[in-house]
Amino acid sequence: MPITMAEDIQTTATNLNETEPEGERSWLVFEYIYEIPSSVRKGLASVLDRSNKWYDLGTKQMGFTDVELDNLKQCCTINNRSTGAALLEKWANYNHSPTELFIVLSREKLYECMDLMKQYVDPRYHVLIKPLANRAPARPPQQPSLNEPVADSTSKLLNGEPPPANEPRRSSEAAGNANDDNPFANEITDVSQTPRMTYAELTKATDNWSERHILGKGGFGTVYLGVFKHTYMAIKRIDQSKIKTSAAGRLQMEQSFNELRFLNACRHDNIVPVFGFSVDKEPCIVYQYMAGGSLDKSLFARRAVSTLTWKERMNIACGTARGLQYLHTFGEKPFIHGDIKPGNILLTESKQPRIGDFGLTRQGAAEDSATVISRVYGTRPYIPKEFYDRKVLSTKVDTYSFGVVLYEIATGLRAWDERRLDKHLKDFMTRAVHEKVLIADLMDKRAAKDRNGALYCYYMLLHGHACTADDPSKRPDMVTVMKHLENVFRGSDKLVNVSSRLCAEFTHYASF
Repeated sequence: MPITMAEDIQTTATNLNETEPEGERSWLVFEYIYEIPSSVRKGLASVLDRSNKWYDLGTKQMGFTDVELDNLKQCCTINNRSTGAALLEKWANYNHSPTELFIVLSREKLYECMDLMKQYVDPRYHVLIKPLANRAPARPPQQPSLNEPVADSTSKLLNGEPPPANEPRRSSEAAGNANDDNPFANEITDVSQTPRMTYAELTKATDNWSERHILGKGGFGTVYLGVFKHTYMAIKRIDQSKIKTSAAGRLQMEQSFNELRFLNACRHDNIVPVFGFSVDKEPCIVYQYMAGGSLDKSLFARRAVSTLTWKERMNIACGTARGLQYLHTFGEKPFIHGDIKPGNILLTESKQPRIGDFGLTRQGAAEDSATVISRVYGTRPYIPKEFYDRKVLSTKVDTYSFGVVLYEIATGLRAWDERRLDKHLKDFMTRAVHEKVLIADLMDKRAAKDRNGALYCYYMLLHGHACTADDPSKRPDMVTVMKHLENVFRGSDKLVNVSSRLCAEFTHYASF
């Protein structure tokens, strides 16, 4: 997932060495990209499409994978839509600001785009725009010749030199020596209870980091399928060069160690287990391999191997709620995941859910009192208003995100869809309640008919409605949600068919 750039902005502002002019601001203040007027966003998209720079911008600066952008391009081709607009919308969903967009545009020398949006950025950053006289003349996009090397943000990662044959043995002495000059020595101390693995062992487990073993790619590394001690594992290898040269890369590394700390502390049947890590050469984190892939893939893949049954969907909802309530209650202070969405809910081969990606997890305040933080993070369609408007953080942020996920599981609709009248699924469901839509009309039609299907759909939508209440105090805690869902799942034979019931009944959440 693309990460926040707060550190990059702070560094850039410091390097500009200018103070903000006194008096009234001369630029329009927008906190998020999606607040910029649509006419300006269309202009930006037009330039990105015309210059064919959208792909480089997405992979090199925004942290998206080649697979993600290839899928985006395919969808845009099918729907006759601008790829530049789709890219900007995708990045905006991660709560990026106009200033962050301005900075990544400057790195790709997209000065025409910067000219279009400079009125929405602090004038101190305008020095990043190169004067017209000094800009290289625009050239039409060309296909690379057969004799020219093609620039690829992942080529170094996939085609690097093989690891040395004589890796140090795993021992306390070797670990101590490895830490002497290790830039992550402090973080290693924090996760000392997590098993250490050598880079040589992981290289062997992945058949020398073979492309055939790649499960997915991110802006700062690649996840491989490996076999270690006759056990399948998912091994995330982080590109060391990007960490050293990028503030965003360093932040990604901090998030990786943050994930290690939380996963080591939180061991539960519905949380992805971490098996170990390595920092001998390039940093690696080793997780349990989840053969079922992500919930996102199971719900939305165009060519899914098999569609989830209603029983599987209800079981996934119960298991995810069980994992979340554990995070919120097992310590004196709750752990708040901060990025609950289908992409971060992984499935075993038997479709048992495990919550993953703890890079944005934070510890909340005692007794779960709300805390005001300095930076919004997460994925926008899953974030409640009190968090992205006022930066108020509590476990009810996770509850809201889980409610949106329940909507997605029940309807098969995405949390955000540009083509939908109500782009946010939460708004779509609010309208459905107001218009008294039938449950049967909202059910995911791709799921095979099941005698309990309408029942499970009804209660997932009911709890989704409660969890996404605008007032966080009105949202139930995750222990309550878990108990309610499990009671329905266990007692489904005793409950009546609800396919003809109305969404309007969701206002009576506590009555069932």
